[in-house]
Amino acid sequence: MTQFAKPSLSAKDILDKLIAQGLQVPPADQAIAMRYLRYVGAFRLKGYWFHLLDPTTKKFRPGVSFKHIADRYEFDSSLRAITSKAIEKLEVAIRTNMSDTLSQRHGSDWFLNVNIFSPTSNWGMGSMLSKIESETRRSDSFFISHYHSKYKDPYLPPSWAITECVTFGFWSRTFEILKDPRDKKSISNSFGVSTHEVFVSWLHALTYLRNLSAHHARIIGKKLKIAPSNYTSGHIKLIDNKSYYAAATVISFLLQNTKITNDFKSSISALFSDYPQISPIEIGFPNNWDKRPGW
Repeated sequence: MTQFAKPSLSAKDILDKLIAQGLQVPPADQAIAMRYLRYVGAFRLKGYWFHLLDPTTKKFRPGVSFKHIADRYEFDSSLRAITSKAIEKLEVAIRTNMSDTLSQRHGSDWFLNVNIFSPTSNWGMGSMLSKIESETRRSDSFFISHYHSKYKDPYLPPSWAITECVTFGFWSRTFEILKDPRDKKSISNSFGVSTHEVFVSWLHALTYLRNLSAHHARIIGKKLKIAPSNYTSGHIKLIDNKSYYAAATVISFLLQNTKITNDFKSSISALFSDYPQISPIEIGFPNNWDKRPGW
């Protein structure tokens, strides 16, 4: 272990260093390169250029220009936007379906019923209720404030109200601890997934990907830490479960089963057309991906 002593470099210093490493930055492109370095940041952009370096010489491969880096950054930014939009539709659909299903089976305050859950060390009644309490307390929803001004029992608003407050992660973890398989199957079947064990893995994977997108994390060239399971009955056999393509297939499959209009597939296709220099393989998409099950 040693003490960190690297100095902070200006955008101009960094650009000069990149040029010295063989990056092509024509004079006409230097102003835009400086803007990217100032307003996006070299540390962030490094995630889009490190693989363009020769691993032996640590210099850029011949022909690599700053435009290659900027295009990769913009591609990734657009991919996150497309992903966020699609997951938003799914998040609303899943939490609404879960809320309705559990309310009709166990009452509008099902989350207070200890008998319908099998808690784990990571998620149980305490953590679930604490999450609901904190999120409804922070909410500026008129219905939440109206409920508390008019009712005192139960002490929390009904399911359809808390649905608008709590996060996707809440629903993912709550689905997992439902005790009765019939509750799980009723919810997962609504999205075309007959195996609830597969559905819960998909929820976890989508929650992880949603958080990546929401926090502006890089997707291109990254392996997902939480992978969706294969769904044999639905002919979803993923080549690399930790690729973006695996999660995208899950998104596409679930959106189609909601029967709600979505443009996820066409947006992905358009993105590849807009950036032909970026291979779909980099995010796990195989040839003829749009003809495969799930799409």
